[in-house]
Amino acid sequence: MLSVGDYTLKTLDVQDFSLDGGSVFGVFPRALWEKLIPPDHLNRIRLSMRILLVRGKGRNILVDAAMGTAWNEKARKIYDLSEWRLDEELQRAGLERNDITDVIFTHLHFDHMAGAFEEKKGRLVSVFPGARFYVQEKNYLTAVNPNLKEKSSYVFPFIEALEKSGSMELVDGFVELLPGFGLVPLGDGHTAGHQLVKINGNGETLVHGGDLIPSSAHLAVTRGLAFDIAPLDVIRDKVLLLDDILEKKWLLYFAHDPFIEAATVRKDEKHVVVDRAFRV
Repeated sequence: MLSVGDYTLKTLDVQDFSLDGGSVFGVFPRALWEKLIPPDHLNRIRLSMRILLVRGKGRNILVDAAMGTAWNEKARKIYDLSEWRLDEELQRAGLERNDITDVIFTHLHFDHMAGAFEEKKGRLVSVFPGARFYVQEKNYLTAVNPNLKEKSSYVFPFIEALEKSGSMELVDGFVELLPGFGLVPLGDGHTAGHQLVKINGNGETLVHGGDLIPSSAHLAVTRGLAFDIAPLDVIRDKVLLLDDILEKKWLLYFAHDPFIEAATVRKDEKHVVVDRAFRV
């Protein structure tokens, strides 16, 4: 557990999945990326879908929600989907599902939001009945009318469940949800309306990297995801974010890194690299 300003932060290690290594590293050659995250016999690499729990100001906030349980056997096999450890992880934090007050979606790709819903009697219903769900309006509009490149990443039944939940809050641009807790629109090169979460106080700051910087292996600014819709914009936004992180010594949180939850960073001869890793 980590404290930043008025908030305590904890990782919920709820689920893991596997993706094709080329989709995770784009044009970065396998001969190089396999040294960072070794692939399996199907060329897939194992990734985390960790959720960040933020507690403070009377709120219990989650950043993203992983994939969850409402998947058929074919999808489970394709993604080598692990068991769903949400209740065990919440219990370790002294919480239950009903205690969650807010869920922030960095974006609505299925591996970041589907876990907020489960199937009951043939319907997808909220896992967190007392929570409000926050997403950038631009991302929501993209999700309901996706481009051809992203169509498979926005899974309509989950988007529809979000709409019907009655709990969705659309935001536009930067929003200070609570003092020291901000929603920062950055990362449109990955998908339109992508947002980061920035938590600060008492001279400390943590930024959730979303899918702009999903792992420590993506700290090099030219290493992007094959899913990115505008790779040059990703490079621009990563440079802007990493400049701030380096100068101001912020902590960076990784949603998908299989090894490192959060880290401070430094520059070596070629790239930005992990300086000190932290468990959250």
